[in-house]
Amino acid sequence: MVLWHYELNTPMGPARAAFDGRGRLRELVLEGLDPRKTSPLPPKEQREAKRFLDRQLEAYLAGTLRTFTVPLDPQGTYTQIRIWDAVGTIPYGQIRTSADLAAWLGLDEEVVVMVCAANPIALLIPAHRVVLPGEGPLPKALRDLETGRGWRKP
Repeated sequence: MVLWHYELNTPMGPARAAFDGRGRLRELVLEGLDPRKTSPLPPKEQREAKRFLDRQLEAYLAGTLRTFTVPLDPQGTYTQIRIWDAVGTIPYGQIRTSADLAAWLGLDEEVVVMVCAANPIALLIPAHRVVLPGEGPLPKALRDLETGRGWRKP
């Protein structure tokens, strides 16, 4: 299956997005474009999917969007998908600990931490709403945004 890769310039810094042939987001990584993952000029539908993602990211960081509607298709094991689905139910502006999520799912906390840290679709699968040990400044900045403090690049 062909994936269409895009480089995004966001207020959070450079990001890379990958869409499948049906326009579903497979990956959103907050880092620059990987030159090993290049694509030919995508068809019009793919460019529209990328523009839709751009608009939603801009609205989210402006504090005017709480729920993303970009179609997602994360790839992972049954356990990974189960954890990412559970993370997606955490309401905007609320947080959980990795221990809370592990207890709710009946899983080992270390598994939850590893899966949240390996989130393939940053922001849209809101793993920043799960407080993880040793996390960097970006999840805290996103939680601050969601609690009304506005976006401040970490």
